[in-house]
Amino acid sequence: MSYTIAELDEHLIGMGHSGTLNKVRGKFAMYKRASSVFLQKCKPIETMRVAALASTVHDDFYFYALPVDFNSLIDLIPQDNRETWDNAFRRPAGQFDLQKAVKQKTVSIEGSEGTKIIRINWRTRQGKVLHSMNSVTANGTWAAVGSAAGIVANTIFKVSGSASIEFDLVATGDGISNSGMTAVDLTDEDEVSDVFVSVYLPSITNLTSISALWGNDLTANYWSSVAQTAQADGTVFKVGLNLLKFPWSTATETGTVAPATIDSFRITFVNSVAMNNIRVDNIVFSIGRNFDIKYYSRYFFKNSAGTYIALPTNDSDSVLVDDDSLPAFLYELLKAMAHQVEGADSSFDIGFAENELKTLYPAFRSEHPDQRTKLVARYGSGPRWVQRRF
Repeated sequence: MSYTIAELDEHLIGMGHSGTLNKVRGKFAMYKRASSVFLQKCKPIETMRVAALASTVHDDFYFYALPVDFNSLIDLIPQDNRETWDNAFRRPAGQFDLQKAVKQKTVSIEGSEGTKIIRINWRTRQGKVLHSMNSVTANGTWAAVGSAAGIVANTIFKVSGSASIEFDLVATGDGISNSGMTAVDLTDEDEVSDVFVSVYLPSITNLTSISALWGNDLTANYWSSVAQTAQADGTVFKVGLNLLKFPWSTATETGTVAPATIDSFRITFVNSVAMNNIRVDNIVFSIGRNFDIKYYSRYFFKNSAGTYIALPTNDSDSVLVDDDSLPAFLYELLKAMAHQVEGADSSFDIGFAENELKTLYPAFRSEHPDQRTKLVARYGSGPRWVQRRF
């Protein structure tokens, strides 16, 4: 059940003594403020949602996009054959990173470039390395594409192994390629895997996209990726290390590629000015696993078309409250309204609402307890470490 803004306005008119809401300026913004406070204090089941993760989950790759309306995590659910032990534990960012090599089925909710992301460590199927990029000449030879120059192995800046391949971009379309590496059998990965490449970018100001090719050669029998304009987790390119994903399922085949003998790879950049000291490392083909995410949404409103929204814009928009959550939300609205209009009864209204909420919130939480996945942290080391839930 839900109520329209117009229906809640009728309640507010009576609760606010005046018989009108004419003194309220920015009414819809007031509803948004009240909803933000309300959702901090309780977790109404009306805001529960389930969605497929935008990306499949891969071994050894940890950054994934969250739904745009994500508020807090309830559950991470494998879409295929979930077992009783398939339960994700939420860790603080630092502990997730420190323990990712020894602890799996863990998640961490973090921020990246102003966007919330989820880090997931859930091992299912090891990816296949096409090239570790530890040397310019040890496994085929990395050569310039276009006018790229200064190709060297950089042993200081690397993601894995002993080095990365560094080069300079002189013009758009430049990059590096290798068509003589040891062939890798990617029959199982053919058209279902994702290609992951780590790229260090010294600048992003004039960079538009990055593309990849792979196949039996780079002239007649190859796959060409869709140009990527963001990182694998959906966040924008950044100065520093970027993890790129090139889905094989969206690539275009030229000629006829034999997946059992993939031995060639090319990466190129669309940029408007020269860029020095680009670094590329570790080309991996990985088959992921599909997951659903169950979460509390921060979108507390819905328009007449049925679309969930963060900010109402029309009196016909609905508020996702049922009869058991309606009273508490109305009193949060009363507080927000009384604070704004500053009338003679404002202090009384705020005090009255706060007193009512002291009873309403505990009663609501008792009936609808918080189902978020709690953050579990470890303190200390050795046999006397302490585990704490937040």
